[in-house]
Amino acid sequence: MRACLKTFLLFVSVCGFWLKAQVTVPLDLVEIKVIKYNFSQLGKRVESIDSLSKEQFRFNSLADVLNFNSQVYIKSYGPGALASTALRGGNAAQTAVLWNGFNLQNAMLGQTDLSLLPSVLFENVEIEYGGSSSLWGSGAVGGSIRLNNTPLFSQGFKSVTNIGLGSFGWKNASTALTYSKKRFVSSTKMYLNASDNNYAFKDTSDKQHSLKKQTHAAYTMLGVMQELKFIINNKQTLSLNAWLNANQRELPAFGSNQDSKTFQQDKAMRLTGSWSYSKNRFASILRSAFFNDKINYTDSLQALFSKSEARTFIAENENLISWGRRNQLNLGVSYQNNSALTENYASRQHLSKVAVVAANRKAFKDYRLMVIVSARGEYFSNGRLPITGHVSAEYELLKSLKLGANIARVYRQPTLNELYWLPGGNPKLSPEQGYTFEGTAAYKKQFGKIACLLSASAYSRKIDNWILWVPGAGGNPSPLNIQQVWSRGTETNTKISYTKNKFKTGLGIMSAYVLSTIASNNQENNGTTGRQLIYTPRYTINSNAWITYNKTGMAFYHQYTGYRFTSSDNSTWLPPYHLVSVRLTHSAEFNKALLSFYMACNNLFNSNYAVMAGRPMPMRSFEFGISIQTKNNLTKK
Repeated sequence: MRACLKTFLLFVSVCGFWLKAQVTVPLDLVEIKVIKYNFSQLGKRVESIDSLSKEQFRFNSLADVLNFNSQVYIKSYGPGALASTALRGGNAAQTAVLWNGFNLQNAMLGQTDLSLLPSVLFENVEIEYGGSSSLWGSGAVGGSIRLNNTPLFSQGFKSVTNIGLGSFGWKNASTALTYSKKRFVSSTKMYLNASDNNYAFKDTSDKQHSLKKQTHAAYTMLGVMQELKFIINNKQTLSLNAWLNANQRELPAFGSNQDSKTFQQDKAMRLTGSWSYSKNRFASILRSAFFNDKINYTDSLQALFSKSEARTFIAENENLISWGRRNQLNLGVSYQNNSALTENYASRQHLSKVAVVAANRKAFKDYRLMVIVSARGEYFSNGRLPITGHVSAEYELLKSLKLGANIARVYRQPTLNELYWLPGGNPKLSPEQGYTFEGTAAYKKQFGKIACLLSASAYSRKIDNWILWVPGAGGNPSPLNIQQVWSRGTETNTKISYTKNKFKTGLGIMSAYVLSTIASNNQENNGTTGRQLIYTPRYTINSNAWITYNKTGMAFYHQYTGYRFTSSDNSTWLPPYHLVSVRLTHSAEFNKALLSFYMACNNLFNSNYAVMAGRPMPMRSFEFGISIQTKNNLTKK
């Protein structure tokens, strides 16, 4: 492992100084869009991670970026361990994670581990709050996380190399090499993230020896992403993408007084391709993807040796037709086949889906009012789902004030594990489905050198046939459509910034209030009706303050997370916690290269906390890093 790390660090260091600067040419952006983005975000809160936040978290995973810069609650089992979402009172299977428009959810588990997604891979990260099942399909119930790659054309050679070190033997390295001409772009990104992860924590149950050290928690994650984009002519473009990663993790025991011999290997291959055509008032995209996910889980103490493989094939066609003066029609068809094989299936199991989507966007009142109506008909190989759809509207009341509203029918198809796992799988499960309502208001105004953004939203969502694993025959858990869950709440976002010449400063505060309670439960004497879902905090607040002068910046991040119940009857819980981090950056030009230095202190005040019961989190830790950027621009003719 050390030899591989040294080789990788040497390689990315050499790549960082490979190119020399020449003549600058104007930027020429060519972007291959996913048509459904324009139809899914109207009337909702859509939040983009800004450039400063991406710079501050370039060495971290997507889970860390969202944890401090959005209202997506991240259920983390510790550094390098499983990190999943709980968006607007839903669970991880009810959040769609989209890479260039393709859902990354594992077909067996129904979720995506955000700790395995390095933030450095994506140029654009957006969070779409609220359900859009009619456009994105199964899983887009609480919202969607959109990850996009947007390399530029006509840029010549460019390299960015990042090297980081930190507490607990943490090592991070990545490089991005881009070569682009007028009609061609090649982008290669490689990354390595490893840590001994032997951090200290406090065990409050042990009064005599409370300070302990995490054991058997090391991890190594590495991968490569290759992107190719071609402009065939002024009407056609072609895009090809490949993403490979391999991860090795030691899984610590639950609690702090047990030994563990548990290991998990995650391997993934993701291949996508798209061809787009546009002429006058018509645009069309043909897209396909193939995902292969492997998980090997071993526990020698329990004599468990499990191997699983999930495959997903997707083929889609989207068409955008502008008709009349103020209408855009989106027509699409999608085919998806999921298959998986594991020792706990009787044989390789399959689940196929075919969907037809139609949506229309219409403008009223000189384009101040926009309305979208969409519908989706879908057929599953193990059942059929009624028509789903949504209606959204957005009205520009004033130049600085926009109001939005939407109503949607949402659903989640059972996963392969829920259908076919032995023992316990239930092939007769029905999809989770229900309705969601939302209203939003956003005020954006510039007062001289001061910029102000205020937004608020309120929502309500009821889901029937909520799937819950309960004890079954022989004590084996089995999934049943057993609950109705009502999620409702409010969100606020306030951002104020001041800019004068090279000086910039700002403050941001995001708050969320979530009531996600069990409206009904078919189990007798369960005592859960009206109770909050486990690991769903009612109150969360994220705030940040930042200041930059010229090429030096400092940012403070503060996070408050309220009580989280750990039992369905709400009789046990985890206490609230505050978490503060400080991040510093400084950039300087050296020998025609741009050097950026980075330092961070996580958990500044040494808080003792846990996000999940029995999974202690690190105390104070430090990170240091350097980024080297070089450019060799094309000569202007």
